[in-house]
Amino acid sequence: MTGELIINNQDAYTTWGVFMDSTGLSALMTPAPLKEYIINKSPLTAGKKVKPTTPMVDERDLTLTVFIKAASLPDFLQQYRAFVTELQQGDIVLQTKYEADVTYRLKYVSCQQFSNYNGRLGKFILKLNEPDPSNRTTTQEAEEEA
Repeated sequence: MTGELIINNQDAYTTWGVFMDSTGLSALMTPAPLKEYIINKSPLTAGKKVKPTTPMVDERDLTLTVFIKAASLPDFLQQYRAFVTELQQGDIVLQTKYEADVTYRLKYVSCQQFSNYNGRLGKFILKLNEPDPSNRTTTQEAEEEA
């Protein structure tokens, strides 16, 4: 699990014991919606007129399920507090080993649910917002900008 999920330039597993399953990757990879088209629905014409413009990507909300794992209850509580502190900074820059060249720039909104199992395993269901899904600078693009 080491190296699978990077949050704010930190390995989530080695730093907080945090990892995600395949549903997390699916949530990240779900395509963003498009903004509404500019239309004119005049009662004087049939149908509607759609202005020919380049479609623009809209913001999106996503639900990301992650898990936290620790060897003991004291370790769990320490890692839990540190992870919550990281989330509450608001900005989440996230990368996965599966899409190593993609960087998601997210805003933490809330934790919709937290479950704790035996004091060593927990499950967070995070609500995040991606303000601009077109701003997923790939590693190659970042190198070209430098």
